[in-house]
Amino acid sequence: MRVGIIGLATIALFGLLALRLWSLQVVRGPHFALAAQSQTFRLIDLPAPRGQIVDAKGRLLAGTSGGLAVSVDPAALGQIDRHGRWWPTHQGRMLLRRLSGLSGVPIALFIRRIRHSEFKSPYASAVVLPRIKRDLNYFLDEHALQFPGIHVVALPERSYPSGSIGSEFLGLLGEISPTQLGARAHPGLRAGAIVGQSGAEATYDRLLNGGLEKARVVVDARGRPIGGAHVVRVPRPASGLQLTIDLRLQRVAEKAVQDGIALAHANGHYDAHAGAAVVMNPRDGSVYALASYPRFDQARAATNPEYLRALLNPNDPRHLLVNRATQGMYPTGSTFKPIVAEAGLASGLIGPYSTLPCTSTYTVGNHVFHNVEASVNASLTLPQALSISCDTWFYRLGAMFYGEQQRGHLYMQDWARRLGVGHPTGFDVPGEAAGLVPTPGWLKRTFKQAWQRIWYEGYSVNLAVGQGQLAITPLQLAVAYSTLANGGTVVRPHVGRAVLDSSGRITRQLRFPARRHVRLHDVGAIRDGLFAGAHSGTSGSVFGSFPIPVAGKTGTAEAPPGSDHSWYASWAPAYNPKLVVVVMIEHGGFGAEAAAPAAKEIYSAYFGVKAPRS
Repeated sequence: MRVGIIGLATIALFGLLALRLWSLQVVRGPHFALAAQSQTFRLIDLPAPRGQIVDAKGRLLAGTSGGLAVSVDPAALGQIDRHGRWWPTHQGRMLLRRLSGLSGVPIALFIRRIRHSEFKSPYASAVVLPRIKRDLNYFLDEHALQFPGIHVVALPERSYPSGSIGSEFLGLLGEISPTQLGARAHPGLRAGAIVGQSGAEATYDRLLNGGLEKARVVVDARGRPIGGAHVVRVPRPASGLQLTIDLRLQRVAEKAVQDGIALAHANGHYDAHAGAAVVMNPRDGSVYALASYPRFDQARAATNPEYLRALLNPNDPRHLLVNRATQGMYPTGSTFKPIVAEAGLASGLIGPYSTLPCTSTYTVGNHVFHNVEASVNASLTLPQALSISCDTWFYRLGAMFYGEQQRGHLYMQDWARRLGVGHPTGFDVPGEAAGLVPTPGWLKRTFKQAWQRIWYEGYSVNLAVGQGQLAITPLQLAVAYSTLANGGTVVRPHVGRAVLDSSGRITRQLRFPARRHVRLHDVGAIRDGLFAGAHSGTSGSVFGSFPIPVAGKTGTAEAPPGSDHSWYASWAPAYNPKLVVVVMIEHGGFGAEAAAPAAKEIYSAYFGVKAPRS
């Protein structure tokens, strides 16, 4: 009996166990299968390809290519210490040392790149070799079992088919920062997303950003990655962007600035090492070319983290990240005179053909201001004064402005700001400098000493020839000359032109309405003076035989302790403006020595003419 009872109990227990197994495997099997799968895989975010950027004629400036890279799984090769820093284990260090021997990259750089990994997910890989050759790819694939935790991956990266050209306006990419996430500057994006940090990449990031792809990575029972990432969800294709930039003209402008520097050296100005050029449509503000020298290598910055980190070094004397066309602030010398002339005409202080003396000197108090031409002594009209760039003529006009200022009228400064200088232009590339047109109020806000807060007559006299505390950008001067050229419309300069779909077709034109309209007074006299200056005056040696009539003004701005800055501001054709060109060569000497010949190169390329050598 007892044996039978024990047998029945045993059968009952095995029956209950079988029932429980049946329940787990059949009834709840799908549930546990999903749970097991969720422990086997982890979803991570990876940057999706960005939209392409093309020039005005559809030539590719920035695209996306699938580059081969080497990534490592930080959790498989190392661990985090109590200070939150990643360190390789003994095995991880041995693997990284082997990879270092194959690639020639020091192991310390691998560790630094892992710590600066762009992806914040603990399951995501860290790219240690951003770009590799095919032979290394083949070797790692063939010996994958000998490199656990190290993978060859295909990552989307910015490609620049035209080379490093365009760093002045394209901009840099980078991982979204905590500050940007906190400010919600990029809604819908999370840590690890790649966004535009400067240039058009930043302004138009919402169009160009492809967002984040979802990828699946295999992990072990402890959650450590044991395989590469596989994309499982791709977001919608990003939009493309067409710029107003003309790639061919951009190349010409960049070369022209360097040629201007070479001319400055040939004329004995050996401290000339930088410059800028702005090429713009004066009617709608479309920027055809924007050159700044020296500049950084756009393509190299996209693939070399160390080079990019070096660019961000504020102690680099070259300041490669500074766009001198939009961020460099300089006195403009005589290129400011047409703006002063318009202020004089609008305020009624002068007429278009009234005369003022042009002499060798002009004295204010006990200070003697000198003219460039020491032997001159004549009465000149406004066009004549602009043509030969008589400083003492404008010194006298500056003194007249000082008299009006004593009665509460800041005609010269007000008109400078109306025409577009001394404040941001509204350029669609971020980071432009505000510039400065000094006023008595600015003196009082800036200085503490009583004598420093007084606006003396000499300040107005100096400002009338573009000197003193005046500091404006080449782009602002281009806007002012565009306003004079087009009859009073203050354009908003821009490089954005149209939105493209994933196939490269235009879906929407971008609009940039004018900032304002100003009523100009007798601008024909200014144009006549600039035309005469380009063909028989200060730049006659450069443009005198040029087949396209140019209206232009040289500028020689004092910049102690070095050589003067060389400027040329102009438009062409003189009586039917299609193009505004402003060139500045830092410490390049006289305007006709360096900047004017550089501007001539740009006009020759745009109009397709081969001008006789100056």
